Amino acid sequence: MNTLQCKILAGMTALALSGTAMAVPEPVAGGNPGHPSASSGGIPAAVGQTPADRVSQPGPKLPVVDVATLLSRNLQARGGESGWKAVNTLHFTGKMDAGRARPDPDNGYASPTADAKERRKSRIQRERDIESAPVVQLPFILDVARGRKSHLELVVNDQVAVQTYDGKQGWKLMPFLGGDYLDHPSPYSAEELKLASDQSDLDGWLIEAQRQHYRVEQLAPEMVEGKPAYHLQLTLPGGDQRGVWLDAQSWLEVKIEGARRFNGQVKPMYTYLSDYRNVDGLVLPFRQETRMEGFKDGQKLLVDSVQVNRTLPAEHFGKPVNVATGQ
Repeated sequence: MNTLQCKILAGMTALALSGTAMAVPEPVAGGNPGHPSASSGGIPAAVGQTPADRVSQPGPKLPVVDVATLLSRNLQARGGESGWKAVNTLHFTGKMDAGRARPDPDNGYASPTADAKERRKSRIQRERDIESAPVVQLPFILDVARGRKSHLELVVNDQVAVQTYDGKQGWKLMPFLGGDYLDHPSPYSAEELKLASDQSDLDGWLIEAQRQHYRVEQLAPEMVEGKPAYHLQLTLPGGDQRGVWLDAQSWLEVKIEGARRFNGQVKPMYTYLSDYRNVDGLVLPFRQETRMEGFKDGQKLLVDSVQVNRTLPAEHFGKPVNVATGQ
């Protein structure tokens, strides 16, 4: 289900609002502050492409399949219309990458008062140390419900960050940032609200496209992670577009296109989905990897467990309460 990564990305964006829905704030386990972390691991130089994708080669030759048939096969591969209509909530647990651990500033690097040559050597060494540092992973819990509702919890520096969206309003509680963030939830900004409202419902874009009669076009097939895939492009009611690639054998989503604002610029973002498993008749990806233009590292998200139709009260998606203060 492609909604998971989008919700997590939206969550990460609100936590620090970076723009891909991805940036983990610098305090996170010493994570790389320039990393857009969440969305949608190792970004190759060519946007959203793996080395195999980047090789100059003609697109794969696939049997002609019309859009309606592609959508129907995808729906059946994912569990069928009746299976997804019966879903009201999904509960996920897992781990997500949050950038690389930052090296100790006292680890033999040149001081600010050193000469220019020494500072340059030190900077290069520090960059190499960051590249070879282990990736920091954060445990997460994500609940999604119909109406684009979401409740995200991330464990950051042994503190629980909470982010909620009730379909209209959103809030975030980020105690690890200290100050006013320590005790009081703050409302989403206008950009965060747009990001949350722009996500698909819990079924994902292709099922939603069929129910809401979005415009769906078929583009030329492409190779994705070394395998042939059909390429669909959705046009949403507001005019935004989403690219979705379907594996030519399984008919499941293997790549989803999006875009996020980062440092004032809109950048392409691609999410790769794999490790699909059957959960109560629904077929869901347990591994997602998002790559964003301009970043060597992207983000991997690994799902540990999924629970379908867990009972969740409406207030679960409302303004979060700080357990320590009761506010």
